[in-house]
Amino acid sequence: AMAAVAAGWQPPWRALTALGRELAAEWAAQDVRAALCQLLLLWLGLSLLGVRLAWRAYGGAVAALCYRTGPAARRSPG
Repeated sequence: AMAAVAAGWQPPWRALTALGRELAAEWAAQDVRAALCQLLLLWLGLSLLGVRLAWRAYGGAVAALCYRTGPAARRSPG
């Protein structure tokens, strides 16, 4: 029974593998689009890294601005 289930799952995996190969060939054929996409991914990665480093450096100060502690925090607004 398990062999039949395994045999039933092989064709979708083969189809996905074939699709992956086709997409990789298409990606290699379109150098300009590939380079632009890589550049955008690099920009996204550097931006996220910058945000992470800035939050590590200034996150405590930002949190202190947003969430006050002490007597002023308990006072009702207005």
